Amino acid sequence: MKRAEIRDNLTSHLKYLSVTLGDRSIYRPENLQKAEDYVFQNFKKMGYAPRRQTFIYQRREVSNVVAGEQAPGGYYILGAHFDTVAGTPGADDNASGVAVLLEVARLAQKLNPPRPWTFIGFTTEEPPAFFTPYMGSRVYAQEARKRKDKILGMLCLEMVGYYRREPKSQELIFPLQFLGYPTTGNFLGLVSDRRSKPLMERLERAMKQGCGLPTVTLSVPLGGHILPEVRLSDHANFWDEGYPAIMLTDTAYLRNPHYHGPGDVIDNLDLEAMVELVLGLVNFVGSEQ
Repeated sequence: MKRAEIRDNLTSHLKYLSVTLGDRSIYRPENLQKAEDYVFQNFKKMGYAPRRQTFIYQRREVSNVVAGEQAPGGYYILGAHFDTVAGTPGADDNASGVAVLLEVARLAQKLNPPRPWTFIGFTTEEPPAFFTPYMGSRVYAQEARKRKDKILGMLCLEMVGYYRREPKSQELIFPLQFLGYPTTGNFLGLVSDRRSKPLMERLERAMKQGCGLPTVTLSVPLGGHILPEVRLSDHANFWDEGYPAIMLTDTAYLRNPHYHGPGDVIDNLDLEAMVELVLGLVNFVGSEQ
């Protein structure tokens, strides 16, 4: 796989979502729709047969975009939300996750992975939908549970583009300050609940074999409720339905000072680190049994 090609594709996705569109919040419904259409059309160009999972939020139709195979015998999910909070171009949050999602989906078409994979662009993750039944990921996870889908694992791409190599560039929440976690923000965080820990360990191994991006892991008990900061994305809705799920993140506001603000722009992202993430995930997709 050519790193230059991956980098160019990531850059193209980031520019469209965060520069051409910018604010993709529910308050800018035309941009939210365009982001949804962009994910749909990219999946279609890759050779998938994408579908929209449509529901009503604030008297508007919004849709998750779903591509890949939901096999009765079990399937994996790679997902990222394409909406933003109001007033931000959302380059890291979460155009970075969508760009990686699309590039992994493209490369997965060439792999013939041993297990089926589904790729999902989630709508309405951000406030005011956050923590409500109208999060796109909650809609998907609850309907999957009703269908009795066998989801083998869900990987949530939540802000994966911001990295720093300066000392003390990484903040830590209590009690992680006392547990030896790094204070240099050059790593990707992998977060699981206890049920998902074996999945996280397999993902960590594949990442180390497939890329040069450092990873740091955290497994939390009780569905993360004792550490609310680890529940701040789409993976938590899969935890709540009893499915194994992992959040992959640059740790958001604990590292990125532009979180949910107008300064969340493409120039602040580390494209080389994102390329490495794509390579690590492709290695996982191609090897997970």
